[in-house]
Amino acid sequence: MPVIANEPKKYSDVFAFSVSELESAGYSTDVVTVNQAAAEFTYGTLLGQVTVGGKYKIWDSALTDGAETVAAIVAEAITIPATTDTQVLVMKRGPMTVKDAGLELNGETLADAKAGLEALNPPIVVANAI
Repeated sequence: MPVIANEPKKYSDVFAFSVSELESAGYSTDVVTVNQAAAEFTYGTLLGQVTVGGKYKIWDSALTDGAETVAAIVAEAITIPATTDTQVLVMKRGPMTVKDAGLELNGETLADAKAGLEALNPPIVVANAI
């Protein structure tokens, strides 16, 4: 069957609660600096933190600069213009559960994403459905 329309991903595709509900419950939201070549970040994009300088970029297990380890989940849709420092809203720590279908894996495996998120302290648990 042909695709008739594509709806852009929204916050609730990844997170079960609003940002204000999560913050009031003590979950960790943060605004981080991303330095990435031009990119479209959507809800659920996984980020790694570069060791030198502490900025974030899209998680890639093949890197060796620190961004090979999952460090955060993007909690907004934002365009990064060229290579520039841009502030992005993220979730960095649990305990919380996110929807596996909402994660942007960028060529990585879901198993690796789950392991990386569950290694955070406190962990972010990835579930099939919430």
